[in-house]
Amino acid sequence: MTTIGSYQVKVLIESNIEEIAVISPATIDDLPRNWSCDWLNIWNGTAFYCENIVKIVYNNQVWGLVKYGLYPYFYPELAPPIFLEINNIEAHPTSQGDATARFIEPLGKWLIWYAIKVAFEFCPVTAVESFVYLEAYPERVPYYRDKVQMEYLGFSRSTPSGEDLYVFRFSRTAAAEFCQRHETRWGKPKLYE
Repeated sequence: MTTIGSYQVKVLIESNIEEIAVISPATIDDLPRNWSCDWLNIWNGTAFYCENIVKIVYNNQVWGLVKYGLYPYFYPELAPPIFLEINNIEAHPTSQGDATARFIEPLGKWLIWYAIKVAFEFCPVTAVESFVYLEAYPERVPYYRDKVQMEYLGFSRSTPSGEDLYVFRFSRTAAAEFCQRHETRWGKPKLYE
């Protein structure tokens, strides 16, 4: 219920070479052991009936991961979810932050694009304005606010370790506009079998 398949997408290598990467559901063997997020622990806590972890791969290497969930999930009654939350998102350590010379880009935007497409596939139109949510650490606020252009809602909560999180959202309209802007810039992804 939480995937839309695999897609070939255009990426830029070393800021000037256009190549093809693949976005697809991850397996436990794909998870890095040396990134900031503890992806193995995240995997073990994933409820795959309403959540998923997706990877972006270039040249047989995982360059980014996103975990998202469709909520609320009603069990055993199968009522459709009404929003998607991006729970975790991370790019390979060499392709994140404000580095001017990332090896590969855009990673985060493609993973967000995929999550939004999942939301469009599984969340019916409702009166609920919020469609996609994401919580971020303070240092990532400018990226989601300015580059991804998500609506900044403010302080959300503190983690058990004391780090503050800030919440962002896309309305259904804003999510569609993000996907349109991204596809205009990078091309329409191709379904990959």
